[in-house]
This record gives sequence, C-alpha cells and structure tokens, in this order.
Amino acid sequence: MIELLIAAVIAGLLLAVVLTVYGSVLNTVALQNRWRDRVMPGADALDFIVRDLACAVIPFGVTNPPFSAVSGEKSEEIFKLSFYSAFPTESSNDWRSYSVGQVTYILQAGAAAEEPVLLRECKPFRVPSRNALSAGLEKWRGFKKLEIVFFDGSDWVNQWGSGDKKNTNALPQAARISLVTGQNDRKEIGTEVVINAGRQVVPVKSIKNSAP
Repeated sequence: MIELLIAAVIAGLLLAVVLTVYGSVLNTVALQNRWRDRVMPGADALDFIVRDLACAVIPFGVTNPPFSAVSGEKSEEIFKLSFYSAFPTESSNDWRSYSVGQVTYILQAGAAAEEPVLLRECKPFRVPSRNALSAGLEKWRGFKKLEIVFFDGSDWVNQWGSGDKKNTNALPQAARISLVTGQNDRKEIGTEVVINAGRQVVPVKSIKNSAP
C-alpha cells in the first residue's frame, strides 16, 4: 500500500509538471498570436512604405508633380500619398533599367466603429516587371493612426506638393513614419527613411541616343 501510495504521489507530481509546462506553452502561443494580430499589420505596412519611399524617383518625362502628400481630397479619405518608385527587373540591377510604378497610399476612415483602412495601389509607369511590389493592390487594417512627415532640407512638414511651389517638382530628403497599432494595449512603431532627392531615372534608350 505504501509503495502504491508513493507511486501515485510521484505520478501526480509528474502530471502537475506536465500540465504546468503545457499551460505555459499555450499561454506563450496565445500571447504571440495577440502580439502578431496587434503589431504585424502595422509592421507589414511600415515595411512597404519604407521600401517605396527609399526608392522614390523622378521619372524622365513625367509632367505631373512627382511627389504629393495631402489631406484626403474626399470625405472618406484621411490622407493620400502619391509618388513614383523604382523596382528592379529580372535582367539588370542598373537603376536606368528599373521598372517604375506610380505608388499611391490612401488612408480611409472606417465606417462607424470600424478601424481605418490603409490601401496601397501601384500602377506600372514604365517597363512593367514581374516584381510583386511593382503592381497590384494591398490593404491593411489593425492600426489606429498613421502619420508621415517630410523633411524639405530645413524643416519637417506634413504635406508636400499641394499648392506649395517650393516642393511641387521635388522629392523630400527624408520621411518620418509613425504607426499606432492595437486595441486597448496600443503600441507605436515607426522609423525614418532617407530619400535620394536628386535621383532621376532616365531610360537607357534615351542615354544611348544622347551619347556622342
């Protein structure tokens, strides 16, 4: 009887340890899922914005302003950002042979209690490539706030190319991005990105034609 009692106690202790470890694993997985649901949509959107801004260009021959950031022109739009970005092709890493897309980000107000929606649309401007970033539509939810400000060489401004002759035909030198994600336990993520404000993409054909 004593041996059976000791065995039962040991089995109970082992079972308690196993249940404790199992419960800890489940709790860790639940915390990771909540973190991913809270942060990842914003982190994914941030990665897209940073990549597009870092590769912002002024395409050769473009007639409209190459970069604009304004408060939404429509009632359902909070913010609208539009510019040109370069995407590598499969055949060359030369900047002059990159495909160029017109990238537009629109932050739309959610209906009633819904969260804002961030849309990214990219339309090929020149030499469409198979790069997944160079065309298509992306959509993100799960964040409460998006703020982007731009450095014009002397100051940070929250709009660009909207009735301001100084910035109409130029790119900002840098951008500062801030996203707020989550519900009750909100988290702010953000970064700064440097933009090569003097970068202009000229097609290889034009360069060959102008060579002596």
